[in-house]
Amino acid sequence: MKPETYIQTPIKGQKILLRGFDAGQEAEAKVLLVKNGYQVVTSIALADALVVGLGNAAPAVEAAQKARILVAPWTEFCSRMGDTSSQASTVALTRGPAIEIGLDWVRILDQVLPRSKTSSPLVPSEGQFRHICLDGCFLRNARAVALGVRHGLPVALEGDTAASKTTAILWVAHLIGQPVVRLNLHGQTDTGELIGRYVPYDARAGARHRGGLADESQNPHGWAPLAPAGSAGWNKCGTFAVEDRVSAPSWVFQEGYIPQAMRQGWWVILDEMNLAEPQVLERLNPVIEQPSSLVLSESDGTLFGAAGTVPIAPAFHMFATLNPADYAGRSVLSPAFRDRWLIWHQADAPGESDFAAMLRRVVFGEQPDYAFRGTCYQPPTSQPVYPELAGIPGIREVLPRLALFHSSLCQATGMGGAAPALGRLRRERYVFTRRTLLTCLQVLQRSRIEEPSHSLGEQLREAIEIAYLGRIRDGADRNAAVALLRAAGLTEQ
Repeated sequence: MKPETYIQTPIKGQKILLRGFDAGQEAEAKVLLVKNGYQVVTSIALADALVVGLGNAAPAVEAAQKARILVAPWTEFCSRMGDTSSQASTVALTRGPAIEIGLDWVRILDQVLPRSKTSSPLVPSEGQFRHICLDGCFLRNARAVALGVRHGLPVALEGDTAASKTTAILWVAHLIGQPVVRLNLHGQTDTGELIGRYVPYDARAGARHRGGLADESQNPHGWAPLAPAGSAGWNKCGTFAVEDRVSAPSWVFQEGYIPQAMRQGWWVILDEMNLAEPQVLERLNPVIEQPSSLVLSESDGTLFGAAGTVPIAPAFHMFATLNPADYAGRSVLSPAFRDRWLIWHQADAPGESDFAAMLRRVVFGEQPDYAFRGTCYQPPTSQPVYPELAGIPGIREVLPRLALFHSSLCQATGMGGAAPALGRLRRERYVFTRRTLLTCLQVLQRSRIEEPSHSLGEQLREAIEIAYLGRIRDGADRNAAVALLRAAGLTEQ
């Protein structure tokens, strides 16, 4: 939406709301405004005028125009208030594409990574990311991933549920063609799953005793019986193999995902890292050291790393995602373990403007602009995920209201660290995320395809009932959620 321009000179002392700037540019703009006698506010309700940069400010512009508040681009505002200093010009933003893909490289914002030549089924497929909105939250996560890869540093992303932590890692891997394995950690995860363990091996059949490797072509790591078939005695690992001419299995060490990834050059994602027991995670300390190393003390003492016998593939990289420690069931990580994750990125929880941008992305294919360090980055165009909704009369007015309702519900349930007002007596809090919002649209689109003659309001209420209200059991909580629906302009009957 193009901002209206000023038709009068700004008045000293006016209250100004800034939108569409990154943090650094906004700080500079505030200094200049205060210097020239203006007040800077944080809400449309308090503002006399809205001043926008080159970033995404569409929701604020729409709200300002409805409130009949003047809207002006930053450069025009500066010229009309009479500030033509070089300091003012530094706040002006340049434009550029957010993502560039070359033959051998990929650029994500200001980070450039080489593309991999590997062909592997472990490279994430494009279809996984058809719903991705390249808003500020997502691009900051992706940049942290790219920064870690560029400098060879392990990366941990901490944040609320559905803050696009794991998705950002997989997306970057997809862009550069990098194989990646995702390990979902939990309270029963042990070091055997990560590093390796001994498993039964049928020496005569050449396969593991239970559903194992049938032939050498399925055995890429050279696992073999610890004693030849028909022999008896101690092997070099100290395991005694007894001859059994019927079907007695020997035992073989099966490497876990970490040593496999070190050999093959995979990325490893430790998903929900702080759900695992701390003593299990501490086994990975040498792996996330700089430089990485590993001793297979569980087996024959094979060494990985600079001083070892097995070189670590250059593409190997460690990532972790986790929720804050105040989430139920999360372990408190030791300072020594946390310190080894040299890039620890705090993933921001999306807000109302981010939800609104995502809705425009999946319905109309419109990606938002993102202002970062003096550049307004423009994501590439995308195909809509729910194109059937785009032609519905009034849908553009409905989507911001749905974003407002979803954001209000998230705040009421305590997401983002606030004290919950909704479900405060429950042992488990309600959780509403981007997935919930996408579910609502999915149900709405299916209803439009099957029953196009029904009203949008009726079908939207059904979708909200399925995606949102159906999760709420308590009558008082349900009434509170309905009140939020009405406040957002989405009536529920």
